Order: sequence, then C-alpha cells, then structure tokens
Amino acid sequence: MQDQQERLRIRDVFREEWLSIFRDRRFMAILLITPIVYTILFGFLYSHQRITEMPVTVYDGDNSQLSRQIIQAFDATDSFAVTRQATNQEDAVHQVETGEAKVGIVIPDNFTTRLKHGENPPVLTLIDGSNMMYSNSASRIANQVISSVSAGVSINSMKQKGMNADQAASTLSTIPFRSRVLFNPVYDYKLFMPLGVISAALQQCLLLGIALSCTRDKEAGTWGRFGAWKNTPWRLAIAKLTPYYVAGAFNVLTVFSISALYFDIPFRGQVLPLIMVSLAFNFALCGLGFLFSLFSKSRVDATQTLMLIAVPSFMLSGYTWPLEAMPGFLRGIAEILPLTYYLDAVRNITLKGLDITYVFKDTIALGVIGCVTLLVSFAIYPLFFRQHQTTGQHADVPAQEGVTLKG
Repeated sequence: MQDQQERLRIRDVFREEWLSIFRDRRFMAILLITPIVYTILFGFLYSHQRITEMPVTVYDGDNSQLSRQIIQAFDATDSFAVTRQATNQEDAVHQVETGEAKVGIVIPDNFTTRLKHGENPPVLTLIDGSNMMYSNSASRIANQVISSVSAGVSINSMKQKGMNADQAASTLSTIPFRSRVLFNPVYDYKLFMPLGVISAALQQCLLLGIALSCTRDKEAGTWGRFGAWKNTPWRLAIAKLTPYYVAGAFNVLTVFSISALYFDIPFRGQVLPLIMVSLAFNFALCGLGFLFSLFSKSRVDATQTLMLIAVPSFMLSGYTWPLEAMPGFLRGIAEILPLTYYLDAVRNITLKGLDITYVFKDTIALGVIGCVTLLVSFAIYPLFFRQHQTTGQHADVPAQEGVTLKG
C-alpha cells in the first residue's frame, strides 16, 4: 500500500482527470460549452436593456389641452403605450389589478381649472408592483414624463405673460404628481423573488424524480419487464407518474403553507385556484419528465439534462425579465415552458388575489403542454424501448430478474 502511494504522482492524476473529461462528451459539453451557451442566451435575453411598450390605461377627467398633452407625452415615450381608456379612477385601478394594463394614469376632474385656482390636484399613476421589473421602470419614467411636461407648460405660460426664457425657467411651477404602486408599495423583494424560486424548485424536484424513476429501471436491468406494455405505454405512464403527481401536489400545499404562515409571504387569493393550476402544472411536468426519461440512458444522463434546463427555464419564464422585453425567438421558447404559465398564475393568485377566471388560460395552457408531451412520449416509446431494454452498463446495482407484467 505504501509503495502504491509513493508511486502515485500529481501529474498522473491530473492526466487521468483530463482524459476522463474528454472521454465523456456530454460531461465535456456541460463543463466547457454550457457556460458559453448560457452567456449568449442571457446576453440576448437582456439585449433590449429596458422594458418598452408597457400597456397603459388612462382616465382623463379633465379632457383639456393640458390633459391631452400629458397623455401624449406618456404615449410618445417608447416605455409606455396608451392602449386603453378607463371610465373612472376605480376602473383604472381594476384594469391594473387584473393585468389588463401595467400602468394607469388618472387625471382628476376639472384638473386645469383647479390648478388655475391655486389648488394642487395631483396626476396619479397606478403601477403594477407584482413584477418589480415593471414597477421600478414605470415609477422612474412616469416621474420624468410629468416633470418634462410640467417644465414645458410652465415656461410657455410664463412666456405668454411677458417673461423671457431665463425668467420663466427660474420661476417654474410643477404639475402635482403622485404615484401609487399596487401589491408591493415598498418594493419589498421578499414579495417578489421567493415565489419564483419556490416554484422553480417544485418544478426541478418533480422532473428529476420522474426521470430518475425510469432510468433507475434501465440501470438495474429491469426495463425489459415493460415489454408487455410496448403497445400500451399509457399503462407505464400511469404506474410511474401517479406517485410523483401525488407527491408534487403534497409539495405545493406544504411549501406555500409554510411560506404564508411562517415567512409572511402574502396569500391574498383563494386556495382552490392555486390547487387547480398546481395540478395542471404537475400534469405538464409529468409529461415532460416522462419524455426526458425516454431519452436518458442512466440517472447521470437524466440529472445532467435537467441541470441544463433548470436555469434557462427560470430566466425565460418572464418572472425576472418580462416576456414583452425579450427577443422574439426567446419569447417563443418561453411560451412553451410550463414555468412561464405557473409563475404568472401564482403571482396573480398570491399577490393580486385574483380568482380562477384570471388563471384559467394558464391552467389550460399547462394542460395542453402535459397532453402534448405525453402523446409524443407514447408515440416514440416503442422506438426507444428496444434501445434501452438491455441491462444498463453503468449500474452499480446488479441486474434483477424481470417481472412479467400483464398487458
């Protein structure tokens, strides 16, 4: 033993590690190529640098030249797009709360007349604070727009009174302005990031469990027992996926209960909509996990593949950077990811308190993803069965005698 230790040299182990990296092409790709791919991906993701064309709803209670000038100033920026009209302030608040608009502008009744009489009725901006990317940008730019309009109006007014430009600029009066951030008025990061991280963890754990369940049989040499179900793969799907589906539902109830009861993360909505969209989310993940398991030959393969999916899935979900600000091809990828729809629904339920009407589309989208991935899995299952039914070569577990299953 001592002789072997003396003969063991650093350069030999060094060479051995390099050879092992280059022998395993998948591992080499993960180690050397994945960081480059992620860098390019995220570079494109944030290539627009800022959020543009945020949908804006407007209530104009004044309908004057000044109010129209304010509205035009908002619409003229590339950050805002005035797309809707509100009938009153409550309607504007409702449109922002339900996500129909990200920003609301409320110009009070008789705004111009009241200003002339020395009153200070403020222009109110309503901002959706459930996504801090929107709220940070909208608050800053809305303030800039009002300040710019205020300066222009004051200077023109004073010039009309006979002042020169310098005198007018030195005696500026500002248009009163007030901003109201809904759902997260103090920009508390605890109300924003934990929900996204929790949902991403739920996704990754369930996907990994399903993928490892199938690859475990391949490594143990017991995959051949499912030959009886080669033409009825739905039987295997039910048998393999149901335990993980139930476990996923349990995890959802557990983690959201803990976050609300012990960490003061708000839960303003109803439990039933969250349960429904979570069941649809788990269904979509079951389909994806089953599909991944067919392509993976071993538990190592499955783990490596899902590791590559975890980070891009969260970044592309629209949670940390809005879908509207992504390049078109990345947005297309985001719209086929289950996490995109689940995070949107979770935010609407927990932070906004919206009912099932506003998460119905997300629930349907998740159901469609689950159906499509399962149907694709059933279609290709016979093709992959023979390839993987032999005893796994990477197994540490001895091959077991197959169990005959009734078809």
